[in-house]
Amino acid sequence: MHNRKSNKKTTIKKVLLLTGIAALFMACGSGASTADAGDAKEAATATESNTEYAINQTESMLSWKGTKPSGDSHSGTVAIKEGKLAMADGALTAGNFVIDLTKMNVTDEGIDEETKAKLLGHLTTGDFFEVEKYPTASFEIISATADSLTGNLTIKEVTKSITVPYFAQTDAGKLTATASFAIDRTLWGVTYNSVNFFKNLGDYLINDAIQFDVKLVAEAK
Repeated sequence: MHNRKSNKKTTIKKVLLLTGIAALFMACGSGASTADAGDAKEAATATESNTEYAINQTESMLSWKGTKPSGDSHSGTVAIKEGKLAMADGALTAGNFVIDLTKMNVTDEGIDEETKAKLLGHLTTGDFFEVEKYPTASFEIISATADSLTGNLTIKEVTKSITVPYFAQTDAGKLTATASFAIDRTLWGVTYNSVNFFKNLGDYLINDAIQFDVKLVAEAK
């Protein structure tokens, strides 16, 4: 009887995990609302009662998508360099992760290698993320509930706090956390061809919102 109950609980956890991941990819297609940005705040610290997890860089990933008023878009991925998370009672309590901007990729469908290389090269310049000077970005948790968290997002040494929805689930010592949200890139100093900073650029205008979809996979320490 005990084994049946245990197996049933494990099955329920897996169903919930798959449901959360499915919701993340549905959000990718529909676009998430732009998160409000505020002043940076003090990050949370894990306590002895928290279960701590080390982020697995290979299984974790950040996806991005930028769009134009014309309807055109570009998308890609960025590697997660390192990080850790802490959890208690079904909610994240503390943690951070580092985004490796030197490992950015473009995933547009049908794009040729030459165009892909040009776009990727442009994204690394001062027009966008100035990767040579700022090779990483980061996020650190300030506070969280079971489905919403507030954290400090740092890009190009500009740090602002944002609040975003998230889903987290543990199974067999592994924590999977996903979040889908958008930010106003201009608040972090990325103003290239912004619709609010430039006029009469036609198809060269780029929307201020950047979509981010984050998947973090971490293992208990």
